[in-house]
Amino acid sequence: MAPSHKKGRGGDRLSALPDNALERVLSHLPSGEAVRSSALSRRWRRVHEGVPVIDLVDPKTGDRCGISNQKVCFDHTVTSAIISKGAETPIRTFRLNAFHPPYGLFDQWIAIVATSGVEDLDVKLRYNESSRHTLCPYGLSRAASADFPKSDRNRYKRTHHHIFRCPTLRRLQLTNWTLDLPATVDMALLDTLCLARIMDPNGEMQQLISGCPSLAHLTLEECPSIQDIAITSPRLRTFTMICCHNAGSIELHSTYLQSLHYKGGLPPRHSSFFAVNNHAGIKALRIDVCENLSSKAPEDIALVTRLISQCKKLTYLHLSLRPSMAYYSSSFTSVLRGLDSLTHLSLQGCLHTDHAIRSVAALLVNTKYLEELSLFPLGPEPPKEKKRTWEMNDEDTESDSDTEPQDCTVPEGVEYTSRMPESLWRTYVGCLEYNLKRIYIANFHGRPLEKMLARFLLSRAAALEEFSVTLAAGLYPRKKETTKELISWRWNRHTRVDCY
Repeated sequence: MAPSHKKGRGGDRLSALPDNALERVLSHLPSGEAVRSSALSRRWRRVHEGVPVIDLVDPKTGDRCGISNQKVCFDHTVTSAIISKGAETPIRTFRLNAFHPPYGLFDQWIAIVATSGVEDLDVKLRYNESSRHTLCPYGLSRAASADFPKSDRNRYKRTHHHIFRCPTLRRLQLTNWTLDLPATVDMALLDTLCLARIMDPNGEMQQLISGCPSLAHLTLEECPSIQDIAITSPRLRTFTMICCHNAGSIELHSTYLQSLHYKGGLPPRHSSFFAVNNHAGIKALRIDVCENLSSKAPEDIALVTRLISQCKKLTYLHLSLRPSMAYYSSSFTSVLRGLDSLTHLSLQGCLHTDHAIRSVAALLVNTKYLEELSLFPLGPEPPKEKKRTWEMNDEDTESDSDTEPQDCTVPEGVEYTSRMPESLWRTYVGCLEYNLKRIYIANFHGRPLEKMLARFLLSRAAALEEFSVTLAAGLYPRKKETTKELISWRWNRHTRVDCY
């Protein structure tokens, strides 16, 4: 950036903006980068002090008392960022990702921020390696569980009472905490609440949710204490529950609910797992089933299919099924037939055999008015190795259990080929010929079954306008070759094919 901030031709137009505009620009950057802008010129020297946002990530990953190559202690960085804000610059947004923060100093940070008029509070705490393990009994590890390890229970930092008495708070996101509430919860303006990996030894989760009368967006992720819970906020529009595997019944009393996302195991038969006041208002539904369905009877998935069929006005539906994409498609085809408003279908799963491709085609046959199709294949590599060993580092432990390649092993004797079966060639899909405008395939490795799926779609999609593919890292050097191959399969010559 040029040091001059003179107006006119050749001048620095950004520096010529007023302070409030520059502060808004810097508020979209991490705090460290915003502070470094002070070295640009005199004009920028003190602009960062007026930014009402603190956004810091602790780079430490090991023992807090171990050797660190940081030039400045992270604790000092946070403290400096807080005290550098003057009285005329309240902290509106506070985002912190910290590893084993010093509890005494940490309590002071939260107290100052909560009393400064904070509106957006997002604090993620990190401890040891176990604080990054996915709490899902269907995970890959032998120690996979729906609850915290006994050695970690009730050892997470307890929530500060100031948080739940903050009258200005509109968005709250807490990760890896122990829930500890004051006698009364006063968060009348809270609009968004995200709770992830929360320990709740006193069963206070219901009290917290009930103390947020204006709640519109609620996310509960890996909270093992949740069993029976009722969300009474009349303004609730989106609800997400991920891997809360001990949940027994969820009551959603809002008549304004528009989006519902559930990830977990199959609910018990004949249970009223989701009690929704207004199914007709739900426009987006996402279902991710963690467990393998190969040993399940149709009655076991009846609650899932019933939930989908009740949402008559769905425009978006995402299904993530195991062990393969569109598994148990026969149980879902009749459900999709009754969704006349469905315009966007998203499917995620493994591609074991060409039967998975036929299952996808069977679903599409019953989506008459579909305009967008998104596919997230998790297909395995060709069965060259009968046994694989995957080394998991700290980052790997954070990945979702349904994205791991170990769960997509190829059965012995399966012919791994891209040649399209005759039964698939003869399949007629009406939405491909008349309505489908956009198709997106993620993480495309160019495996034979993935090519079979892409070829089937392109060779049938007469109304298709855009076909987008995100290439896996290993295939990116062959981007031009892959693009040409995809283009050669298209029926509609006006279809734009993009590979990224």
